[in-house]
Amino acid sequence: MASSTESPSLATALANVRRLTSSTLPHQAKPAQLLVAIESTISSTLGTSELPHSSTAYFASLQQVLEKAVNDEVPSTSQNDEEMAETENMGQGALIPAILYLLAIIIPETPSSVILSKINIILENILPLYDTSLEHPPALRSLLQITTSLLLVPSSAQLNSSPLMKKAWNYLLELNLDPRPKVRHVAQEGIRKILTTPIPPKLQAGNHPYLPRAREWVITILQEEVKTGGLSANNKGGKKARFADGEDSEGKRAIWVIQGLRGWVAVWGDEQLSPLCGLLLSLPPLPHLTIQIYSLLAHLLSPPPADAASPTPSVLTNLPTILDSLLSSPPAMSDTPTYLSAITSALIKMSLQDPLSLNTYLPKAFNLIFHNILLSSNTTSSVCTAAADAIGSQGILRYCITDEAILATLTYMRNGSNLPGARKKSKTPFLYRLITSLTESLNTHALKTPYLFQILVALISRLRLRVLPGQQAQIDPSGKGQTAAEELLMDLIKEVGDLRHQRGFEHKDGVDQVVGMAIEVIGVAVVLDRLPLNIEPDASGAPPYPGRAHLLPLIRSRTTNDQLSFFAIYFRPLSERLFEKKVLAEDGGRAAEAKVWETVVSQIWDCWSGFCEMPRDLKEGLTTPFLSLLTSLLYTQPLLLPSLLRGLSQLVSATQRLLNSASPPEELRKQFGADQESAKEDMEFLKTLAKDMVSVLLNVFSKLPRESRGMVGEVIGLWVGIMTEKDIIETYNTVTTHLSTNLHTVQPPSEGASPISHTMLDLLIIFVPHLPPAQSQALFTAASQGTMLEHKDATVQKKAYRLLKRLLEASKLQKGNEEQFVKKLSEAGGGVGPGAQRDRLQLLSALVESLPNDSLHIIPELLSEAVLGTKEVNERARDAGFDLLVIMGKKMASGGSVKVVVEEDEESMGQPSTVQANAEEYITMVAAGLTGTTPHMISASINALSRLLFEFKDDISSNTLSELLSTLIVFLQSKNREIVKSALGFAKVSIVSLPIEVLQPHIGQIVPALLGWVHDHKNHFKAKTIHIFERLIRRFGFDEVYRCASELPEERKVLNNIKKRKDRARKRKAGKEGDEDDEQKPRQSSGNAFDDILYNSDSDLSDDDQDDDERPNQNQKGRKGQVQNQIQNQGKKGKQNEKDNRYIRNEGDEPMDLLSRGIAGGISSQNPSTQKARRVPGQDASHFKNDKQGKMVITEEDSDSDNGGNGVGSSKVIEGNAFISQHINNSDGFKRDSKGNMKYNRNTKQSREEEKNELNMIIDQEGDKHLEKGNGKEKKLEERRKKRKAMGLGEEFKAKRAGGDIKRVGGPDPYSYVSLGQAGNRKQGKDGQKINLTNKKKGSRR
Repeated sequence: MASSTESPSLATALANVRRLTSSTLPHQAKPAQLLVAIESTISSTLGTSELPHSSTAYFASLQQVLEKAVNDEVPSTSQNDEEMAETENMGQGALIPAILYLLAIIIPETPSSVILSKINIILENILPLYDTSLEHPPALRSLLQITTSLLLVPSSAQLNSSPLMKKAWNYLLELNLDPRPKVRHVAQEGIRKILTTPIPPKLQAGNHPYLPRAREWVITILQEEVKTGGLSANNKGGKKARFADGEDSEGKRAIWVIQGLRGWVAVWGDEQLSPLCGLLLSLPPLPHLTIQIYSLLAHLLSPPPADAASPTPSVLTNLPTILDSLLSSPPAMSDTPTYLSAITSALIKMSLQDPLSLNTYLPKAFNLIFHNILLSSNTTSSVCTAAADAIGSQGILRYCITDEAILATLTYMRNGSNLPGARKKSKTPFLYRLITSLTESLNTHALKTPYLFQILVALISRLRLRVLPGQQAQIDPSGKGQTAAEELLMDLIKEVGDLRHQRGFEHKDGVDQVVGMAIEVIGVAVVLDRLPLNIEPDASGAPPYPGRAHLLPLIRSRTTNDQLSFFAIYFRPLSERLFEKKVLAEDGGRAAEAKVWETVVSQIWDCWSGFCEMPRDLKEGLTTPFLSLLTSLLYTQPLLLPSLLRGLSQLVSATQRLLNSASPPEELRKQFGADQESAKEDMEFLKTLAKDMVSVLLNVFSKLPRESRGMVGEVIGLWVGIMTEKDIIETYNTVTTHLSTNLHTVQPPSEGASPISHTMLDLLIIFVPHLPPAQSQALFTAASQGTMLEHKDATVQKKAYRLLKRLLEASKLQKGNEEQFVKKLSEAGGGVGPGAQRDRLQLLSALVESLPNDSLHIIPELLSEAVLGTKEVNERARDAGFDLLVIMGKKMASGGSVKVVVEEDEESMGQPSTVQANAEEYITMVAAGLTGTTPHMISASINALSRLLFEFKDDISSNTLSELLSTLIVFLQSKNREIVKSALGFAKVSIVSLPIEVLQPHIGQIVPALLGWVHDHKNHFKAKTIHIFERLIRRFGFDEVYRCASELPEERKVLNNIKKRKDRARKRKAGKEGDEDDEQKPRQSSGNAFDDILYNSDSDLSDDDQDDDERPNQNQKGRKGQVQNQIQNQGKKGKQNEKDNRYIRNEGDEPMDLLSRGIAGGISSQNPSTQKARRVPGQDASHFKNDKQGKMVITEEDSDSDNGGNGVGSSKVIEGNAFISQHINNSDGFKRDSKGNMKYNRNTKQSREEEKNELNMIIDQEGDKHLEKGNGKEKKLEERRKKRKAMGLGEEFKAKRAGGDIKRVGGPDPYSYVSLGQAGNRKQGKDGQKINLTNKKKGSRR
């Protein structure tokens, strides 16, 4: 077991090293052997065998071994030339690399004070090793990790004064340019850790003593790359270039520096950012380097997060130069997405740093991104998406368009400056030019429509500013005016909405996003005024075109902060008119039409919840007539109930959120037209409605069946929460009166409803959080009485326990009454119904969580019930029992004291009356159940110990764990199967979760005990035991487990079988490593780690059996080849998919207007030439003749001519007819009625006989046609057929060559040639004979 002074990660890391002692690889075996030797020395010195030891002991031992290895050189007089000094031997299996590997694990876990005392000695020993380890990457990586851990410990003064530390820092910097990726990444990670880790007593990183040296080194490298143009890529040690071709290898040193710099550029220093950005832009535009530069610039220029400690952005003096350089040098198409992110970050930085200068760069950036990149004909789809984001949701529109720019655009348009020929009084605003360019592009660039829609959505979202009317635009401080989007974009939104109805238009989702954002920002009333629904038919009975019923789901999902009165004015009358049409359709027998109107009405009321979310006119919207309509719908329309309940819930919850908002009131009024003061007024208004609304909801709740009450109960809880205390008490008294009156009445008031007592208890559970203290205490007292807990109705018991649990969770139990309450629960324990056991256990869990630390003596009184709860039949009850055990353990582990009842005898004299509460003491209490007198109690105790062992294994001493394992071995040898089943589960949990050091002393007894059940198939003991052995082999190795089974030679065969199966699985897995089809699926989890260990098998045995049964056949091989070809082809088509493969569909003879916005409906993503031609109406009918009345005439000659009239064709017709007749007339076939519905044939005796006769008739017809040909072969077949007809019943199945089946003398007949049904249907005709099951005449002997 790990000691308390170290982390579990160190114990795990050392255990992983220790298990490689017998590895055949030298670089794995040497560190493991060295670790074992060091641990042996430490154990002998300290006199303890507990592993692992403290990190300080490991550190001291390794430091001494390293010092001795570095100073102990081989004498120069040696005759063996191959021998070398230890400091020069850094290869695999050498001593120093093994020491360095262990030090890299130990030093991060060693106390800082211990490291500081030896830091100079370690640095003196390891720094000379850098030169000799340059050719050995594993040793070099260990050195880098050790150096990083050492430099994290000293203070600033020590870092500045120590030349050894500065030298170590220089090594880290230089190895940032190592051509080997693993070494370079470790060095880069070391620099990042050191510079970004605060040095105590600082709380934030920054101003590290070595930061100036790091900045100087980066600047020097980048300046060299600028001077040489990236051609100074020297490879250390003759390593191969990073990139395949010479062109790509240029600038690799700059790439590596930028990659490492990205990890610590956050602490670079604001005042030093300007030179760095200028230097980055001066680097040569080389492949792979450009994208790294843009990525780093985007990271540098991005604004700090809103919740940062210092949100004030840094100032870049050369930001205009950076922007000019970026805008003047666009890169290649492949680097454009990163380039766009850099420009976007620079513009956002400019908007925060210098908003006045931003107006100079916005037009340039927009023209570049929009016209030169997005609208370019050769731009790929990924670049178009990045450009749309740079303009829209992630860039210019979201961050760079200020409120002043919006007001200036509105003023410009209100003054008429945008009209043709008008005198411009001011410069055209940038936002107006952006809107104009977007509108024109929608008309002229149909192929870019999806990306233009993204920009339009972001533009509508930004223009949600509400303004006052007037020639000079101003912000409306009350938030009641119209939005800027309504004035600037409503015409464009109308045109986009009409695109959805064009024939063949494919981007309907984009149109829905635009219209949905307009609904959210502008409002439902304005959008429906320009884009009406057109649902109701006109006087002629036809609905207007175009119908826009698709807007209802958009209104439902996007409406928020709108006018509630609009729903009452517009949608309520519409729903009433449509409901009348539904009633008329039902009366007229038009069920389909009635269903359509019913669906539309339901969709209309689905929109109501959106209007209830922070409405601007709550008082005006909730009028008395409208509330009366709501009440009527709640009672009479169950289909609308979910929509109505969502709206009622939103009214309360949204008002409460606004009331509790911490945002400034002026900002809330500006954005939502409401603030905390208006929310307070709305809440007071809702309180006046609460009592009546709760009464209505209570009536609805009582009439609904139990499974449909959940949502109604939640809404009742919300409205009860805003009721006055007087109204709550009055409602509570009414409910309790009904409960006391109908407590012993189990008959429901109506069919489908629940009994009144059940309903009242459910309502009391809902009321609990809102009850005053006096009523809560009275309810607690009444619910804990025996009349409730021992009620004859199990449902009343369940709800009583739930009520008590809810009261405990709401802290309604008075302190000091816990013992009295537990006594009442104990008295009622004998009358608990089977359905109430889970709720009782959950109540006990809530009780234990609420116990104070001085009342922990109650836990032992409840412990036996919790243990037995793990053996409940119901799965949920078992889970509740396990949860109760864990909660008790956590309560005991949190501290306190437990009173122990001591008997007055001589042996117990002197024992303390209290013991300290902890996890180990709790385990001891549970283990007392192992002495139970019944197997059921013993099994339950073992189950409880399994769960507690998994949960608290780190808090239990090794001695206690050892005693538990010893007890397990005894129970594994029990003769009671119930006990053994639980013991196997305990064994599995122990083997999987306990440390190897705890299991090792007991492995010799566990293996023989488990082997005793490997041949027992009952209760799946064999499968469970084999899986446990698989786990044992994984942790201890096959040899160790096999050695422990030496006394059971027969059972050892099972272990050999497991090893063979694992070897086969390993070989099979190795053969499938290259196949992408055979990727391992992620292991499924039940969400409970204990259940995953205890119940999930994940056994190799089942996998191997499945693999053995499922051998690949030739078809699988062919399929595999096809999949591999598809994978190869995907790589070839990757670049092709980047192209914008869309086509213009030309249908009809009219000329195509490419400049019309209607061309968007002719854009297709599929090649029209490869699509199947559309069927023309009447195309198939043209092949047949018509009579005088115009009816089609289909003759038999036509069908015969189709088959050619030859023998082959006729045979095919017969075969087809046979198949058709079989599927129409046989017992498995079907027929269609006049309406086209399929009706399957009945499998009767008559249908089977008709099927047989029809088949014989077809065979006879076919045989007669063959005989007419005169073919000799056909004649022989016909003769054989007639001969078969002349045989007796079943004789055609008789053996032809063997002369009959073999029959032993005196034995039974081995054959029966007829079915039982045929033999039972024995009929004797004039010339017939009776037949028995053996097809013999009655009375015959042979």
